[in-house]
Amino acid sequence: MQTAPIFVGLDNATLEKLTAISTHQQRYAAGTTIYEAGSDVDRLLVVDRGRVKVYRLDENGQEQILYFLEEHAVDSEAALFTDSIHHNFAETVEDSLICSIRKNDFQQLVQTTPTLAVSLINNFGNRLTDLENRSARYGTLTAHDRLKKYLEDTSEQIGSRYFKLPLSKRDLANWLSVTPETLSRQFTKLIQEEIIEMQGRMIKLK
Repeated sequence: MQTAPIFVGLDNATLEKLTAISTHQQRYAAGTTIYEAGSDVDRLLVVDRGRVKVYRLDENGQEQILYFLEEHAVDSEAALFTDSIHHNFAETVEDSLICSIRKNDFQQLVQTTPTLAVSLINNFGNRLTDLENRSARYGTLTAHDRLKKYLEDTSEQIGSRYFKLPLSKRDLANWLSVTPETLSRQFTKLIQEEIIEMQGRMIKLK
């Protein structure tokens, strides 16, 4: 938990206080709902290990993925200072370890730790910037180029041209705002163009 961006740089005394009020590394199997729309925002979440998708349901009950929480990511920070409910759902997409801090305990600590409050604001600002950048990167691309760009970005992030898709094809289609059928066609097209090799969820960028 101490490696989460909002906690990096805090003095040891503050980190010890955070540790004292935290619930450490609760295990969640893949496919577990952590919170759902309409439930109270009552804790700050930190992903120690694994991946979590945050999504909403449209009027037809279809998922719309908003963002993913990777290792060391923090969630629910924006609503910690108001009486609020979740408007989205959070679900693990792989086995995960999640730390949490109760809202009231965290509020009390922030009141005596201005640097923590600043880090909290910066972290939320980074989240908004990431969402804006994603819209700019993918919003005007065709389905073909959207998938290609995603694979290139993932390869760069992982540091290898050969990697396992971090998302199921269903979640990837949702994330790229295409249908599963369209995604399958675009994978086939990239293979035919000899841009990628693919076996199951293993991808090799040429």
